[in-house]
Amino acid sequence: MALHISCSCIYVLAFKLVVTRQKFRSFHGRYGPPQRQEPRRTEEIFSDLRILAQSNGALHEISSLIYRDWVVTVDMQEARVVDDPEQRWSRSKLNKNELLLLLGLLVQAKGSHTFRTLSSGDVFVSKADELLAELHGRILKEGHSASFDDETKTFIDRPETIGMLAREAIYYGAESFYVRQLLHFSRLRYRDDATWLLQKVGLSIRSMIDIAKYILERINAHITALNHMCQIGQILSHGELTNSLLFSKSELRKKFGEKADAFIARFSTSVSCANDGFDSPFAINGVAISPIIDIGEHLYIPNQYRLAEAVYESPFYWMLEDLSYSSSAGDHRGAFLEHTTAHLLRSVFGNEHVYENVTIRGQSKDIAGEVDVLVIFGEFVLVVQAKSKRVTQKARAGDTEALRSDFEGAIEAPYRQAKKCLELIRKGATCSAKDGRTPAFLALPRLFPIVVLSDPFPAVTLLSKAMLEREDGIAPIIWDIGVLDVVVRLLPDPVEMIYFLKCRSDVFDRVMSDSEYNFLGYHLRSKLTLPADADFMVLERDFATLVDDFMISADVGLKPKRPIGILERLNIPVVAELLSELKKADPVLASVVIDLYDFSSAALEEISAHILNLRDEIAKTGKAIKAFSVQTPSGGLTYAVTLRRDKNSMKAAEEIGTMHKYNHKSDRWYVIHDCVETSNPIDGLLPLVWPCRKMRVRHSGR
Repeated sequence: MALHISCSCIYVLAFKLVVTRQKFRSFHGRYGPPQRQEPRRTEEIFSDLRILAQSNGALHEISSLIYRDWVVTVDMQEARVVDDPEQRWSRSKLNKNELLLLLGLLVQAKGSHTFRTLSSGDVFVSKADELLAELHGRILKEGHSASFDDETKTFIDRPETIGMLAREAIYYGAESFYVRQLLHFSRLRYRDDATWLLQKVGLSIRSMIDIAKYILERINAHITALNHMCQIGQILSHGELTNSLLFSKSELRKKFGEKADAFIARFSTSVSCANDGFDSPFAINGVAISPIIDIGEHLYIPNQYRLAEAVYESPFYWMLEDLSYSSSAGDHRGAFLEHTTAHLLRSVFGNEHVYENVTIRGQSKDIAGEVDVLVIFGEFVLVVQAKSKRVTQKARAGDTEALRSDFEGAIEAPYRQAKKCLELIRKGATCSAKDGRTPAFLALPRLFPIVVLSDPFPAVTLLSKAMLEREDGIAPIIWDIGVLDVVVRLLPDPVEMIYFLKCRSDVFDRVMSDSEYNFLGYHLRSKLTLPADADFMVLERDFATLVDDFMISADVGLKPKRPIGILERLNIPVVAELLSELKKADPVLASVVIDLYDFSSAALEEISAHILNLRDEIAKTGKAIKAFSVQTPSGGLTYAVTLRRDKNSMKAAEEIGTMHKYNHKSDRWYVIHDCVETSNPIDGLLPLVWPCRKMRVRHSGR
């Protein structure tokens, strides 16, 4: 039996689980660079789109577009999307904003002809594609013109035009949340606002989520039935497609009583004579705010992703309108983000390595900085600042000053704060957490500044390259809570997550990507490094397939197996054992794994051969010690095989490592001690980490 679910795309196949989800777009959109034929003015294109969206039977034609562009098939047994990647990630598909644009224009119609009649012919779909392609071309053209000199035929760095350039990336950018995340985080986000919601709205956030889930499940059941009809060869009309997206108000009232009407009042838009203020593609669209279309006794559910998104976003804006409560609402939203961020990071690093609300004091003992969430794992330090701000409608429309203001508040300011805290930590400042613990740092900490947002900031990965004042050698990590949630699910081991952050930082300026999931998917598949013969790389959405498979399967209630990354599948003799042991050891040893991960498979196989040869030679000759050393990106590594496991052997290994550290003038050098007397993969590890100018011998055993 097949189950078919609609979230924003519809997934259909016999004996498969069918769901719908938001489609993603590459940063060039689906049409590529500006077209040779000059697109008409935006106003003309928009006017034609309005005429089309208000034509006879337009609602049913939009239903056919929903089925065409949001159909993905999930195999219930394998818990993965099975559609052909080329079709799945096709740029010819409408994205969420384009669908909402058509719907936003449709509901402005003055009569019932858009849904009470059926159109004849196939003109609507082809015309919609043509006009939306022309609109995209116009948006690209305006961004292109703002920074392109026609005389010299070159791009010019014009900071004042960044708004127009960013407009296309924002409008056509990838989504970062998944449906299940939106509903899960909605409950956490508003749990402290229960009293206000009950008094002012008439239902709690739990009720909103329950109603939304119920609607989604019922629509999915309708789609399942429709798919079965298709499988037996029945040809369906566009009207029947629309019927599968309808939900009865009476059914909702029977299930939820008065709460149903309160929900409908907040999340629905009338099918006609509505949304008058929507007069350009970048104006406020009432259907985006209230994405259910009210058709008398039925509700039309065109985009389940947007419905879940509205549940996550809208209550906060309702609260802002109540001036007596807006301050409390802001405090609650900030607390949600900080606590949730800390919780997610604890799931990877453990409670003992994660600190909340950390105060940093300089030499004067005055408070010099504050960190929302601090992670210390051996040498690695994550300084996380949480921010609950989002991009405004004015910035989305291409206003450079608005974009700069939004970027400053949501990203630049918290990132600047993170950088300041990093500098204080480097200088040896003291810290204290709100629970009374005092975080301590190793010498030469390796630092990652991170900003976590409560809401998506579209195209932030691209914008942070162009707009963020960064620290040399450190790539910015600007994630919303949805991205952080995905990363900790797919990289639940602390060393694996740190290595991903390190790889991402190494390639950030030489890799173009419109989504953090492209980085993550590429890393799981191939390790996020730039090929030796490449100076630059573009990551398209198909690299996110592993991520998408896992999260979509979770969206529909399956329990997918976590995709195992290429590094976890490493099976080189000796080296695999060594890495496994090191990952479970004291966090101070994590740096050795990070360094070894940087080697290619061929290099690791060579190291494996060296180790086996040394072990064999020591066992046969009875020599006290044999060692080899290699340089790594962070410093170097000495591997010493000894006949005995005693203080003299450890001392000899350390002296060899110290000599290499001195010769290479390296701040970091690690010594691995391997004794042939034991079956242990490691008998000791000595981290020789201090500034090279302060050379001295240190000794520490395993």
